[in-house]
Amino acid sequence: MAVSPLLSEFTRDLVVEHIKANINTALADVRADRPDAIVTTEPPRSYFIYDGANTYQCPAVFTVVESMSIPDEQTGNNFVDAILKMFVSVVVEDRDARLLTIKTERYQSALFQLLHRIPLEDQPKNLKIYTRVLGVAFSPLYTKNKEGEGIFRKEASIELEIKHWENPTLI
Repeated sequence: MAVSPLLSEFTRDLVVEHIKANINTALADVRADRPDAIVTTEPPRSYFIYDGANTYQCPAVFTVVESMSIPDEQTGNNFVDAILKMFVSVVVEDRDARLLTIKTERYQSALFQLLHRIPLEDQPKNLKIYTRVLGVAFSPLYTKNKEGEGIFRKEASIELEIKHWENPTLI
């Protein structure tokens, strides 16, 4: 394999694959912590790596890299090659605004446990990353009319800082 900077694409792919592989377990953990069963937390139906998708089925997960900084003050082995700012958002819908709020918070909780202070690696690419949640923003409720019926949508957006190492030797 040729040596070339991997940076944002493979970093994002690691995060998306981690979510896909573990979201069912994380949602089950949230349901176990809150056994009231007043809302459903089915696995996401759609995944996107860009924002602004117009047509999709909820729940949908969006994983978007916003920026990347390249520290230049460090040299040698095991220095951070890049620090990425990424947003992982989940959009959910329901017919009841109160239940939708609870459902959104439960998806946010599942994603938080998957993304906060997590090391991930891709050994064949010799890549390691470390994710850290910086904050969460919730959208207001908005209505999507579908054939005369009111459907509410809400989004939880998790802001991540990701430290990225390529070709690490002792991390």
